Amino acid sequence: MIGFTTLRPNQRIAIWNRAGQARVVDGPRRVFLFRESFEPLPRHTANAHHYLAVQTTGGDIRHLPGPDALFFDPVQHAAVTVHPLIEIPADGAVVVERPAADNDDAPLERRVIRGPARFMPQPREQWQRIKPQARYRAGDHEYLIIRRLDGTAQHLPGPVEVWFDPTDHDRIEAHPLVPIDANEAAVVYTGDRDAAGQDDDAPRGAVTRRVVRGPAQYLPQPNTWLHQFRWHGADPKNPRRKVPRALRFTKLRVIPDQMYVDIEDVRTADDALLTVQVMIFFELTDIERMLDQTHDPVADFINAATADVIDFAATRAFDAFKRDTETLNDLAGYPQLTARAQRIGYTVNKVVYRGYEANPKLQAMHDHAIEARTGLQLEAETERQAQELADLKLQREAQRDRQQQAIERERNAHERGLKEAAHDQQIQEAQAEHDQALSFKQQLNALEQEHIRQQNTEKTTYLTQLQTLDIDLTRYLVAQHQHPDRLIRIDGGDRNADDHPPRPQVHLHEN
Repeated sequence: MIGFTTLRPNQRIAIWNRAGQARVVDGPRRVFLFRESFEPLPRHTANAHHYLAVQTTGGDIRHLPGPDALFFDPVQHAAVTVHPLIEIPADGAVVVERPAADNDDAPLERRVIRGPARFMPQPREQWQRIKPQARYRAGDHEYLIIRRLDGTAQHLPGPVEVWFDPTDHDRIEAHPLVPIDANEAAVVYTGDRDAAGQDDDAPRGAVTRRVVRGPAQYLPQPNTWLHQFRWHGADPKNPRRKVPRALRFTKLRVIPDQMYVDIEDVRTADDALLTVQVMIFFELTDIERMLDQTHDPVADFINAATADVIDFAATRAFDAFKRDTETLNDLAGYPQLTARAQRIGYTVNKVVYRGYEANPKLQAMHDHAIEARTGLQLEAETERQAQELADLKLQREAQRDRQQQAIERERNAHERGLKEAAHDQQIQEAQAEHDQALSFKQQLNALEQEHIRQQNTEKTTYLTQLQTLDIDLTRYLVAQHQHPDRLIRIDGGDRNADDHPPRPQVHLHEN
């Protein structure tokens, strides 16, 4: 080909000569071709979310992250492709595997890339996504057990979050912490994994024991385990019976406790067969001694109490047994029970006798005797209550009469008091009226005397003035009283002829 060709900006061509050699020319440019051919080279562009995969003619592969651009070179490149980056969400992850060396027989290396991220795989890498639920969490009251592929385990207390790593983890489990209350304790065994026996038959390691007391939240470790207690407990079919291994637990109660015990087949001296019922109050005081001396304290309590009750009943007839049952409430009557409890780390505080049960025939006879005795007691009690009721009636009637008499006396005293108070009030009112009248009369007399005194004073003054005027007061006064209102005349006789003395004189008092 002979001629010119024009290259625009961002264009590239490969020009081939007749010898098969190539040269690369970039635009913008105008190129003259003489007996040569040209080939446009494609441009491959990768943005921030993509990458370029370049395969050379020698077989090598390399990846270029974006943003980037690359022209295809037919001399160096076998292929150039654009691929998107692998998006890893926040709750996802990617497991990447690649050979440790260039040969195919080399072991694979694994790594985990967790989101959120954009991942660009490298040549010869294989990858696969992990499901989002492969993330494990533990709260404040939980812990995670991580079991690895090499057989080891790790316990992580919460709050914690762990992604499942298939290159390292076999499985991950979440478990709650072991709560231990203030009145509880747990026995923990710890195995020494570093210690090993001298031969195959020897134990793998030493084991230590410790007691964890509450309140606490215990975190088990991979080489620890809790002691599983299996004691006598109530039979689900018959709660009154105790059966072995019915009570299973891992936490001991270290506060005072109690249990019911029915001691069966207790035979008295006269061959009466009984079932004695007691209640045992006990308290755990030494956990280490309990672990060393017994595997079932409840069974020890039952056996020791049975021995003490059988010894008590064997020396007494049935009637004596009933009469002496109060002794079964005394802790001194249970020497074997208290001794055994002390030996296994317990203290028996009290034993309460709850009653007994006999076989049906003996119980029927006993019930009949109790019924007859109770009937007589009820009859006597009825008669006694009737007599007491009659006495009570008489006593209450006498008491009622006394109360009525007292009420009458109080009523009469009250009426007398009212009459006396009324009489006193009348006397006070009469005295007040008399005092008021007397005071009024005294005031009136004082006024009249004052009036007369004033009149006399004025009259004296008047007569004095008349006397100063040379007026004869006697004639003046006689002139004023010439005509009296009344005239009283009394004549007195002389001696009579017989010369007797005169009659007595008369005295006249005129108001």
